[in-house]
Amino acid sequence: MEIFNAQPGTLDDGYDCPLCLNRGDSMILTDDGEIRCAPCPCMAKRKSIRYIQRSGLSELLTRYTLDSWKCREPWQKNLLETALRYARNPEGWMYLAGRPGTGKTHICTAVCGLLMDKGLETRYMLWRDVSVKAKALVNDYDRYEELLQPLIESPVLYIDDFFKAGKGKEPTEADVSFAFQLLNNRYNDSRKLTLISSELPLETVLDIDESVGSRIYQRTEGRYMNLTHYANWRLGDMT
Repeated sequence: MEIFNAQPGTLDDGYDCPLCLNRGDSMILTDDGEIRCAPCPCMAKRKSIRYIQRSGLSELLTRYTLDSWKCREPWQKNLLETALRYARNPEGWMYLAGRPGTGKTHICTAVCGLLMDKGLETRYMLWRDVSVKAKALVNDYDRYEELLQPLIESPVLYIDDFFKAGKGKEPTEADVSFAFQLLNNRYNDSRKLTLISSELPLETVLDIDESVGSRIYQRTEGRYMNLTHYANWRLGDMT
């Protein structure tokens, strides 16, 4: 057993595991005195890394950390503290609403990184891209389910730019239907963590559809921050 566990593996996905030496498994001694091969906890993180790499978020994980978050204003400190509480004790959902440039993606990405470090499989979805695909597949049951089920089943899901539509446009009935189907399924399993960033405050989401908004409201108790009255820091003195 010791000889097997001392052998380095060949997994090469950017994560270096000191437990299995990048084999992906180790030989263990069970309580019954049997020796068997068990998957390493790092496999969940490796799977999450693959999800993130496919999503296009991998580069952001290196820049968007809680350590790199700047607390120039009291609300930025409050946002950091909310994110830290959620990352340390992950339960329920977190919803951040604000203008572009208020750090929603930074904070949510950083929290995703910390949850991945805990071995939680994480999936990222950009709302507008996925909702467009879902609406195009609504009459193709198999392909629609193939798109939807991984989002429903993921232990952690980050929905970026929720209900983002074209300038001056409102979410359509098809958008609302897709949002309800996705979020209701996740709502029904309290173990699933959901992070949502949006330009829309939760009060506006409730006006758009109370069924969707009320589910988010209930799951985000103490983890909802409305940043819509703060400036886009990218514009500096122009705002």
